[in-house]
Amino acid sequence: MSGDELTFDEFVIASAGRLLRTAVFLVYDRHLAEDLLQTTYERVARRWTRIMRGGHQPEAYARKVLVNLAIDHHKRRKRRPDLPVGGTIDVDRLTGAREAYDAAGTPLDDVLAALPVKQRAVVVLRYWCDLSEQEIAEALGISRGTVKSHTSRAMTALRRQLAEEGAAHER
Repeated sequence: MSGDELTFDEFVIASAGRLLRTAVFLVYDRHLAEDLLQTTYERVARRWTRIMRGGHQPEAYARKVLVNLAIDHHKRRKRRPDLPVGGTIDVDRLTGAREAYDAAGTPLDDVLAALPVKQRAVVVLRYWCDLSEQEIAEALGISRGTVKSHTSRAMTALRRQLAEEGAAHER
């Protein structure tokens, strides 16, 4: 092991804020997001040597695990409405992030939360994590074409919802 090789502890410290915020955007429940991130870190820790030896990017690997856990959770969830506890504002406060996520006076949280889980995952990975279509396809285990169609549908829904919110505020 070389002296400049990243340790698991260093990886967790460096990635925790980004991955937690990504998780919150995916599930809109801070406590669930923390649980999913903890599970993600456990899985990464078990495979750490293999990940580093294989030349993989540990954050990309962790993000893929996190997205899959969020999607699996959504599939398993019973058909009753869940009340989210904590949101991205809480994570901003905890991680010291200063970005304000408002679009046309409407909190982005509300707009994103209305999207289906896979569309939300694609939007979060594309615009929050700044991944390419190919990286998103790999993270979600879908084709680039499916990434494009999810992105298109999500952006159409977001524009429509923002336009409706804007019209409601003008009245």
